[in-house]
Amino acid sequence: MGRRKTISLENPELSRSALDEFVQCPRCFYLHRRLQLKGLKRIPLTLALATDQLLKNEFDVVRATGETHPIWQRERLNVRAFVHPDIDLWRSNFKGMRVVHAGTQATISGAVDDLWQHQETWQLHIVDYKSTAKDGTPDLESGFGAGYKRQMEIYQWLFRQAGFDVSPRGYFLYVNGVKQGGFYDSLEGRMKFETTVIGYDGDTTWVDECITRAVECFRGDTVPGSGAECDTCRYVVERARVAPGIFPT
Repeated sequence: MGRRKTISLENPELSRSALDEFVQCPRCFYLHRRLQLKGLKRIPLTLALATDQLLKNEFDVVRATGETHPIWQRERLNVRAFVHPDIDLWRSNFKGMRVVHAGTQATISGAVDDLWQHQETWQLHIVDYKSTAKDGTPDLESGFGAGYKRQMEIYQWLFRQAGFDVSPRGYFLYVNGVKQGGFYDSLEGRMKFETTVIGYDGDTTWVDECITRAVECFRGDTVPGSGAECDTCRYVVERARVAPGIFPT
């Protein structure tokens, strides 16, 4: 077992994903973040990471040239790719935008995918890339939509706390893999994607209280209750019920 990292109760560091974990299940949050119990291993989303990087490459080209992009023209968006010397830092996992929460002195962080800037109001639009391969048009009302909305709102809160003028309107740039047609072009495999841009008006009024409650939970000495719909906690309880006493401790 690896050595546990030193944690600070006075100045904890909580990522955007840690806050979302707290919203979904305070018990898993506490076990993972405070007691440093590793969660179940997940299948890495390497294909999604690849599409994220390709999209970053795509919009970095117009960031460098100042030109428009066909997606903006199609969606009639009067925006440009925001230029800032820290853009790569803000998009880097385990770095990202970092601010100190005034009420708790906790450091809150999150790594965005991109920032677009309106060319009349000069406000920033948080942009999040999503990729899938499913039938129908992607939306935010099913599946992981609620979590995606929280993700957007935490990013908006972070950049406002850092002093940027952030529009309530964020954008999810959704690429959906097409299953029809062939795959190989000569010997090079290619997958086609349909792009959907979903505008979302975020509400960040819940974020400050959520941080306060998460930090209080983190600093506490009692393991909190489980989230109402936590699959991990449900599995642990059901396994103990079905086969009590047979697993070593």
